[in-house]
Amino acid sequence: MDRLAVDPLVTLVGMVAGQGARTDRPGGTLLGGILSIERRLVAGQLRCYDTSGARAILAGLSQRGTPQDSDSADLAIVLGARDLSDDQLHLAHHGSWSVRFAGAASAVWPAATVTQRASPRMPVEILSRTVHAPGNVLVRTASYNLKPGAVLTGAFVEEKSVLLILRALHDLATGQLCAPPSADMIPAPVQPTLLEALGYAVAFAKAAAVKLHHRMRARRGKGRLFWRLAAGAGPVTDMNLAASAILPAHNHTMADPFLFEHDGTSWVFYEAMNADDGAGWIEAARLTEDGLGAPVTALTCPYHLSFPFVFRDGDEIFMMPETQQSRRLEVWRATDFPTGWTLHATAFEGMYLADSILWHAEDGQWWLLTNLSDHFAFQDHSSELYLFSVDGPSLTGLKPHPRNPVVIGAEHARNAGAPILQNGRLFRPSQNNSYGVYGYGLNLMEIRRLDDKSFEEVLLRRWTPDDLPGSRGIHHLSVLNDRYVFDWSGS
Repeated sequence: MDRLAVDPLVTLVGMVAGQGARTDRPGGTLLGGILSIERRLVAGQLRCYDTSGARAILAGLSQRGTPQDSDSADLAIVLGARDLSDDQLHLAHHGSWSVRFAGAASAVWPAATVTQRASPRMPVEILSRTVHAPGNVLVRTASYNLKPGAVLTGAFVEEKSVLLILRALHDLATGQLCAPPSADMIPAPVQPTLLEALGYAVAFAKAAAVKLHHRMRARRGKGRLFWRLAAGAGPVTDMNLAASAILPAHNHTMADPFLFEHDGTSWVFYEAMNADDGAGWIEAARLTEDGLGAPVTALTCPYHLSFPFVFRDGDEIFMMPETQQSRRLEVWRATDFPTGWTLHATAFEGMYLADSILWHAEDGQWWLLTNLSDHFAFQDHSSELYLFSVDGPSLTGLKPHPRNPVVIGAEHARNAGAPILQNGRLFRPSQNNSYGVYGYGLNLMEIRRLDDKSFEEVLLRRWTPDDLPGSRGIHHLSVLNDRYVFDWSGS
């Protein structure tokens, strides 16, 4: 309600008391009790939203529902316990929209079902009903990575659904709302049996114990998970991860590699971090035929650094690392490559951005693609990709794209490296965040259109841990000429 009230494309004209059913099954008494206990256990991770503003907005809306109210609104958004009945659909020109989480009106208990626990992500759907099509029709869909447990997963996807609704509303208002490629809707989830509810409780307890154990080991400098680098050669569209060479480990964690050529030498810049999960820094090493040369420290700050995107503009060399802990975007200019850098420009003060890249198009336009976290309770960078036009590395003239966020969903929204231009085709590496794993897999997206009106891309290739035996995740790719470097995680 708060977002709708301040949206320039939306005018709230009234409120309707729905008379139609919203079929949902609460999940049973036992599961309800289990989730109640879980909710108390994770209460510290859930911020309480102040609803006073939304309640005041609702109190100021007039009641609609009389015959003369027919077509007096463009759309009815179902936010309560009841949908519009078939006889009420005439009240809005485009009928009603409602949101379903894995096929249910509630987002929490479906996350505890056997089917959803085995799924890579939780799907969210916007469904439409009109006078001419009173049955549910799929309007927009996205899926989001799982959190530990049903309570956090449910709260997370409910928050994410706000941006999905707003994106769909903007497309409807500007005449750009297109039906999804598939019209298949997710069936309603089956209520867990007694044994399934108990099984969920046991699985949640085990997962919580494992997470606590890993956290304690990290505090002692014995972190279990790590990121390593590997390299290979060949076309990016035909990468064989299993045939790539594992590069030597200089630190416990080496992640987010970026290839950069300088004076005939190929360098790899990457995030380095100790096993205590402390702040990361940026290292660089020469990439040779035999592997990596001795590393040097390229950049350190009092806050965490990662994703060291290094690029050239004319004779100048710049680095735009991820600096979300400083709550701004930073660009550094090389004064003594590769170890001397000075802060060149900042933008987005007070905001959380991750994995940002600048792309200089052939027509001279600079584009910034970034994973901005627009959040309340859950700071998340893996679900939305934002696009801005910009004047260059000085980060001036920033202008948001009219279709922001241009990509929604944990399956392919997050950047996984710099754009790759090969044989006249433009590719974007992106992350596949699934099964509750950050950086589970890697995608190769081909950008088909990038301009001030639209952003279009299609999925060409996907790599998962099945493509690299012994790995747990693959989440970043960099390409230079015919060579590539990626990172992978294990234990």
